[in-house]
Amino acid sequence: MQEVPRSLEILATLCRHPATSYFEDKVAREVERILADAAIPWEQDEFGNIIARLTRRDTSDPTPPRPIALVAHMDHPGFEIVEVDGRRLTLQMRGRVSDVIYDQQVDLVVHCADGSSCAARTTGQDGDMQTRILYADLAEQNELVLPAFAVFDLVDCEFRNNRVFARALDDLAGCAATLSVLETLAAENEPVDVFGVLTRAEEDGLIGARLLAANGSLPKETLVISVESSRTLPGAEQENGPVIRVGDAISTFSQSAEVILQDARTVLQRRDPPIPVQRQLMSGGVCEASVFVAHGYESTGVAFPLAHYHNGFGEDSIQAENIAISDFLGGVALLLQATRSIPTSRQQTPGGAQSLYERLRSAPEEEGDRLRSVVRRNG
Repeated sequence: MQEVPRSLEILATLCRHPATSYFEDKVAREVERILADAAIPWEQDEFGNIIARLTRRDTSDPTPPRPIALVAHMDHPGFEIVEVDGRRLTLQMRGRVSDVIYDQQVDLVVHCADGSSCAARTTGQDGDMQTRILYADLAEQNELVLPAFAVFDLVDCEFRNNRVFARALDDLAGCAATLSVLETLAAENEPVDVFGVLTRAEEDGLIGARLLAANGSLPKETLVISVESSRTLPGAEQENGPVIRVGDAISTFSQSAEVILQDARTVLQRRDPPIPVQRQLMSGGVCEASVFVAHGYESTGVAFPLAHYHNGFGEDSIQAENIAISDFLGGVALLLQATRSIPTSRQQTPGGAQSLYERLRSAPEEEGDRLRSVVRRNG
């Protein structure tokens, strides 16, 4: 039997823990366990964001490596239980999902503060799209212990036909990729300065990232990479590799940060066999890179093309999300390569910046002579 890559093991482990905005505790505890097992230092800020940092200096080099941060979020769209009346539940949507939940009966699993869980189903007959309030009925009478939340009754995680199917790949895939990179770097002995930042309440308005960035929790010279699963688009399709995300629905990101991913892509394409990497502005949503750009950080993004985004947002049914296994593994390879080639100061850029712009900076004198001759001939 073929061995499952460690990054997929981490992903499957995280996917066993349901979460939505403000209810990420089980995912967070699993993340902390993985970090502790790998002896990677971490701390939790006052908002519950997890900030891990792996730093190792070359004592013979007085110039430290420039810090790089991989940022992903632990939550996924779901429902907070705000009121219980017998078997009737009032739900507040956290994040956005398909509007079919307002007119179809959809199975849910309710998770309570005491660790218990029970089944429920949306009523499919009432609710308010504007306030994102809807209703569900418990399958049987149950003394719910609040606070509580609900998620769709979908598969935790399944690998099949080069696909990962799961209730919540946005953004547990980003969390798993980040942790996999940190684990690999921790086992090496090279100079490195890499943050793994796992945030909360992204789906409710990028809350954790906004608070973290506003607090200046990362040094200002940090290069930030948002690691996301984002809906497929033309030019960002499954099985064509991870995507270097140059922007989202509201902003374009930093070219100076993207260069490290361009460098890494060049290395991956020279491998045998080459690892494909796409590049696209992915306008299907807003990601945490925009938050860091707004706070003055040089920021870019990597995305795994995602089918059934938010379990079917814009579609007529609720389904498990899925990404291509090859895209996910390629994304881990891309991030790992990028973190191994960090420039050593704010003024320096990675070597690829030269290769990207050298041809554009040079004046093509020979072709210029030809253009001049045409002007003289026609003049």
